[in-house]
Amino acid sequence: MRKTVYCSLFTVHLTPTLTLPRQGGGTRGRDGSALVIVLLIVTILTGLVVEFAYEVYIETSALSNWQNVQKASLLSKSGQTLSVNYIKNLAGRSYTSISDMDMPDEVMPEQLRNEEQGSLKIKIIDENSKFNINGIIYPNGLTNENALASLKKLFEYLNINPSLALSIADWIDPDGEPRLPNSEYNAKNLYLWSIDELKLISGMDNKTFELIKPFITVYGSGLININTAEVPVLTALHENITEALAKKILDYRENSPFENKGQIVKVSGMEGVGIQIQNLITVKSSDFMVIASASVNKIIRDIESVINTSGSIEYWREQ
Repeated sequence: MRKTVYCSLFTVHLTPTLTLPRQGGGTRGRDGSALVIVLLIVTILTGLVVEFAYEVYIETSALSNWQNVQKASLLSKSGQTLSVNYIKNLAGRSYTSISDMDMPDEVMPEQLRNEEQGSLKIKIIDENSKFNINGIIYPNGLTNENALASLKKLFEYLNINPSLALSIADWIDPDGEPRLPNSEYNAKNLYLWSIDELKLISGMDNKTFELIKPFITVYGSGLININTAEVPVLTALHENITEALAKKILDYRENSPFENKGQIVKVSGMEGVGIQIQNLITVKSSDFMVIASASVNKIIRDIESVINTSGSIEYWREQ
């Protein structure tokens, strides 16, 4: 029905219309809100699942690493046990040679050679092939001048200031009289238990320590095994033993190990010197360093020990 409204200026015709709601509009809005909620829930759940999976992975990896560490530790300890038995057997031999530092394959059980279970490497080092630094001081506290001179000669061969030997002597001897300025400061005034203690001595930096480390020890009788000692230690035995003469000793023993210390005089040039050093040398060793290194799935476990031929363990360190 049309209504006509009359105004003074013009006429306006009004036609009533009915506005209907857009087909499906309300439902679509509700569907959109529901979709957002669903996506939000899915996102949260996905994050929780990922976080849970990550934590499971971390815990599983940690457990696996722990198991590998335990396996490697047991494997390296087995290597040490095997070495104790091997070294005890060396006591029955009349002399110790370089070849004795290599454990025969048949000595190692098959299960320790199974690469699938992990690898095991055993390194044996003769401590009697080294210079015993505790020997520069007698048990009564007096200085062993000959041993101190040998230590100086060893340092000279290694291009190390020989006066460092005096600092070591002051560190060990029981008196408080310094051989060098301040060399008695905080001195132990006792024998060394480990060569690592040398790092505490003034003038002993890491570079110097690493240079002398292969040639010094605090274990054993102090006698040098001429079958296993290297050139630097052999030259330190006497002022007249040159590098060339020390190499002749190595050449001689390579063909035939010394079965007794008297055979040293058979080396060309050692006829006189060999007699003079009889009280400093031996052909039979009593103390050995053993490094057993085990690897299981890239996890490495090392055990370092010092074992004597009686089977006693004098030193033990795991890392």
